[in-house]
Amino acid sequence: MLGTLMALVVLWPLAHAQVASPNGEANGKPQNPAAAPSTRAPKLEASPAQKSPPEPPPVPVSTEVGTLGGASFRIDVPQNWNHSLVVYYHGYESKALVFDQTHPSGRILQQILNRGYAVAQSGYSTGGWAIPEAVKETNALRAYFAKEHGTPHEVYVIGHSMGGLLAVMTLEQDPRDYQGGLALCGVLAPADLVMQRAFANRVAFDAFFPGVLPDVDHIPETFAMNDPATTANVEKALDAKPAEAAILRSLADIHTNRGLADVLVFNTFVIKDLRLKTGGNPFDNRNLIYTGTTNDEILNERVRRYEADPKAIRFLSTFYSPTGQLKRKLLAVHTTYDPLVPAATAAYYDEITRRLGNDAFFVQQYVNRDGHCNITAEQTGQAFDELVGWVRDNRRPEPGRLPGSPSAPAGANPTEVPKEKPAPPKNVGKPE
Repeated sequence: MLGTLMALVVLWPLAHAQVASPNGEANGKPQNPAAAPSTRAPKLEASPAQKSPPEPPPVPVSTEVGTLGGASFRIDVPQNWNHSLVVYYHGYESKALVFDQTHPSGRILQQILNRGYAVAQSGYSTGGWAIPEAVKETNALRAYFAKEHGTPHEVYVIGHSMGGLLAVMTLEQDPRDYQGGLALCGVLAPADLVMQRAFANRVAFDAFFPGVLPDVDHIPETFAMNDPATTANVEKALDAKPAEAAILRSLADIHTNRGLADVLVFNTFVIKDLRLKTGGNPFDNRNLIYTGTTNDEILNERVRRYEADPKAIRFLSTFYSPTGQLKRKLLAVHTTYDPLVPAATAAYYDEITRRLGNDAFFVQQYVNRDGHCNITAEQTGQAFDELVGWVRDNRRPEPGRLPGSPSAPAGANPTEVPKEKPAPPKNVGKPE
């Protein structure tokens, strides 16, 4: 069964759609990116607007910004502090975050602050796939917080996307100082499996559209993660060859050429980043049989095959392959359609914890929304309440739809396409 799930997980790339980030917006204006870390990635179609009750006013906070071990950090302590702490891991960013004290923390983390919890977050000393740096620097930040503010009564860990994987890694490797964790849109499968498929999809594009994007062996240092002109050029190429575009969309399970273009550009940046970090080529598609497309035969014939450097590929498996060795309670929440980190990745983690007899520590829930990390601030607050109730009162959350989040419309026709589609997000990487 585990092997089947691993095969299922590898069918989706790490980065293949728009991303909604945790910082959100306030009063219709985007927050400073450094004020609340995000998971930067391409756009995707937004889910239908959903009405929610007015939010309570933000609780005033005391904010400290500084540098620790080469990494920028931010600590927010609310006026109603309950002497407990949330350690927050942000997602994939092209560069290290530098926090600005003059900007608010953002709507997502404000939900945690309103509940009386302090929030500590590192910007990491490097951008990209910063797994080893993030763990070390966040541990140092937690120790610094305890020194300055006293040992917290409780400590929880929360992470978005790559940060979700970091939350899992923290609870598996160093659980003593934590009561529980919340992984939002998290990578809950081995990084090498997920990244390999992202690479495989990118070189599948090259098989039909050679020269449109830089060769994966020679990606310029200046290549940008979300460059509008590059994305438009890729979309134009896809539009010009509908049959080939259909093969690639079916391979990546992406609905539109624009969404696929966003993904391909983002994946190209990730490939460049990982080649630099590993000192070689960590990608290998020699034994991969491409399946599930509108023309598997022609794709497998045309795609170029690459051989990985053993040392480079070990970096990905080391940072990080979840072990399922949970000793603390972990709640994961995903959108039902997440083309960047599909909800199906959680099936891997569910199976591995079940095999080890640790499934009592893991629960997966979902919200009916489209897009990576497109979980609202209110839904994040509700999920955190579910986690705290589980930790304090042993009220295990029910797997399935997050309580309080909208259900599918009653009597909806499963074959009907919605007549109205909302405009895509104005700010790439931000929910709502």
